[in-house]
Amino acid sequence: MKKMISLLFISSLSLVGCTTTDTTICDPTNKNLGILDKMSCNFSGHYQERVDQKTQILIDEKATNSQFKALYAEIEKQKNDSSANVKQKQADLNRLQKNLTQLTDELKQKAIGRDDLQQQIKDIDQQLNTVKNSSSSEIEKQVELDSLNNKLKKLQKALSL
Repeated sequence: MKKMISLLFISSLSLVGCTTTDTTICDPTNKNLGILDKMSCNFSGHYQERVDQKTQILIDEKATNSQFKALYAEIEKQKNDSSANVKQKQADLNRLQKNLTQLTDELKQKAIGRDDLQQQIKDIDQQLNTVKNSSSSEIEKQVELDSLNNKLKKLQKALSL
């Protein structure tokens, strides 16, 4: 009979524990909980709620992380495209400078004996060297070189090349 009463007492305590367990108490890191409290947290579903909440947080963080990775990949792609574009523009600028130098040298040879044209070619050559050695932006250099190219074409027409 005493065993029956003690078993009934323990059962009622565990049921009371199940109904009065607070979710803040059911923290798995809480080492001050007794065995009955832990059983109560387990049977009441508070531990599973916590696992579900943490799982949802993990899923959300993974989704955010994948969005950041996609954004980072897009930024890297744009950076690489920009770098390739800058290199292409630099190559075009170098090619234009080389062509202008060759045209200037050709015009110097053709303008021998014509002092007015030689002076103009000399001025253009100085401007070309100034552009090459300047620290201005690539766009500004491109505009200046295009202007010099137009001047050289006019001189070329004057010499009937």
